[in-house]
Amino acid sequence: MDQRSYKLRRNRPSRRGAATVELAMVLPVLLITVFGTIEVCQRIFLRQSAVIAAYEGARLCARGIATNEKVKERCNALLNNRGIKNSTVAVTPSDILTAKSGTELRIRVEVPWADNSPTRFVVQNQGSVVIEAVMLRE
Repeated sequence: MDQRSYKLRRNRPSRRGAATVELAMVLPVLLITVFGTIEVCQRIFLRQSAVIAAYEGARLCARGIATNEKVKERCNALLNNRGIKNSTVAVTPSDILTAKSGTELRIRVEVPWADNSPTRFVVQNQGSVVIEAVMLRE
């Protein structure tokens, strides 16, 4: 090694530990971003699942060939296939078989956040997503 390269290296400030400090500063932000993205995607999935279940239940109601129990079973089956737990389905009116043509049929699907979130790091799990689908009886 020549004398000149030794002097240049010796006069350079030490960078030991710089990568560790940079990682310690960036890692929390990176983890919050990753877990936040996972939680937001999960919430979008839950909402879309509730929309699909409510719409399919309303379609079944509107045709006039199913009872309230059959509509609830169909909605719950769709939600269970997607791994959604503790959801509630309500059908209005209380007896859709006796509803006349043109009657407003309402399906309400409620999915709690807390029971269906794999991670709870960034977004609070209070409340639930509530979706209503309304169709007229054929």
